[in-house]
Amino acid sequence: MLRRVILVAIGAALVTTGALYFKERFEQRRFLARVAADDAEALDDWHLGLEDLDATGWVRRYKPESSDGGYTLILYRRRIPMILDMNGRIVHTWPKVRAVSRARLNADGSLLVIGTDNIVKEYDWEGDLQWAFQLEAEIDFPHHDIIRLENGNNLVLARDRTNFTGYLQEVDRRGRVVWEWRSIDFIDSFPTWDHERKDPTHFNSIHELPPNRHFDAGDERFRPGNILVSARHLDAIFIVDKRSGGVVWQYTGKLDRQHEASMIPKGRSGDGQILLFNNGRQGRNGYRRSLIQIIEPTTGEIVWEYGSKYFFSSVAGTVQMTDGPNFVIASSHGGRIFEVNPNREIVWELVPPYKPMRPERLSYDHCPQLAELPRPEEIAVFLSGDRRPYVDTDLYRFALDEEFITRDVAGISRRLVRDINGCRELLIPPGATMWVEFGIDEERLRGRWLEVQFRLTVQREGHPPETLLDRALNTESESPWRGRWVPLARFTYQNIELCLSTEVTGDMEEPERMVAWANPLIESPIQHPLELTEVGQISERERRLREQQLKTLGYIN
Repeated sequence: MLRRVILVAIGAALVTTGALYFKERFEQRRFLARVAADDAEALDDWHLGLEDLDATGWVRRYKPESSDGGYTLILYRRRIPMILDMNGRIVHTWPKVRAVSRARLNADGSLLVIGTDNIVKEYDWEGDLQWAFQLEAEIDFPHHDIIRLENGNNLVLARDRTNFTGYLQEVDRRGRVVWEWRSIDFIDSFPTWDHERKDPTHFNSIHELPPNRHFDAGDERFRPGNILVSARHLDAIFIVDKRSGGVVWQYTGKLDRQHEASMIPKGRSGDGQILLFNNGRQGRNGYRRSLIQIIEPTTGEIVWEYGSKYFFSSVAGTVQMTDGPNFVIASSHGGRIFEVNPNREIVWELVPPYKPMRPERLSYDHCPQLAELPRPEEIAVFLSGDRRPYVDTDLYRFALDEEFITRDVAGISRRLVRDINGCRELLIPPGATMWVEFGIDEERLRGRWLEVQFRLTVQREGHPPETLLDRALNTESESPWRGRWVPLARFTYQNIELCLSTEVTGDMEEPERMVAWANPLIESPIQHPLELTEVGQISERERRLREQQLKTLGYIN
């Protein structure tokens, strides 16, 4: 009798489990169908003409004998995943896939992305949707990073828009959350947590620890499978113990708005050390200076470092160790991707006509689909024209992201410097010209009287100051908002101090609020192609979601 009861109970449990399984599978298929029907792929026309794109001109230099080679996965126009060989030839594209923040190619050839509709998606090699996941709280959104774990599940980095903190969710193939970690539960673990900041954590990368010498030696903090997280606003990287959820290791050092922390895997030079992109946004590395650093996690010692006076990305940026000894670096707001060897020599450099966000270097046999391709012909590329170093664009931007405000002036949305009197140290690229706009905000003026003197000057070491612009405007001026091109070629590769000054008088309190300088735009057509504009038809939904993300993450006002 007892045996029969046990068998009946087991049978009932199996039936219930099976019913739940098929119900989850049915719900996942129904969700996939809805996502596919309403996918962002149909919402713009950016892929039109992609098959005719010639990206070979984006490669500025290539030394095949010194490079580790491979393919590079990038987001064309920061949206469409595609793979290039070392000479910039297109190897594969997903023309109707749209991604933000990150795309990762798995070892089976599937593509994991964060979609423009805030849904995490996985496509096969042909671009067919295979899996999707949406956060339960619809006001939350995934951002910056996603990875496939060794157990086959996906780990999603997400933002809680109720308390503006970061959290992680591990999701299985049936769309179930099987593990979760929320930073709000571990505030006391972070001495750099700023309770006054709206966005106290700002996670920007996640990494699953590989087998490593520390764990082999008995250090449980570095157990393979634990999660290494980079938190930009904490100026910290830390490890979450996957079993207990505790923060078991943390490093701040001289980190300064860093990105992309990863551990060098076992069997490689530097096994167990941690590689990261240290942005230097607040000047801890020196004025406008980014560094690539390798850290020994048990001592905090910096064992290797790459930096250059030409290298700076104030935000974003990635670094990845190749299958050889080299490193692939994306200076995202600098405008380029480049590969350096351990001797810090640049052996490959690619400059696309848009900000290159979070590329991924792939080995020739990264997945079966790539392994089946014939090995591409590798052709050396030497710099043409001005052969001097590339100057990252953040080194000659007057006001960086978060240093300007966006406001309508004279009927156009403009990026305005916050302080109408101020100076910046800039490194000028070859053949540069500057477009500068300035004037009176008539809508704020409301018929009152005002007079203003706008002046733009340059100071070089060992030279007297030079006045590049000196213009008076008042309320009776024919055009109260002006623009002017200023040649800067004579300052090529020189450090200058560019100063904006404004003298204002008017019949109102705080007359300075009636005038503005647009953020001066310095361009170098010799060094950098004109950036692609977003001419495609973007849906109102994507525009709204994009603005919501950027505002919540603190990138726009």
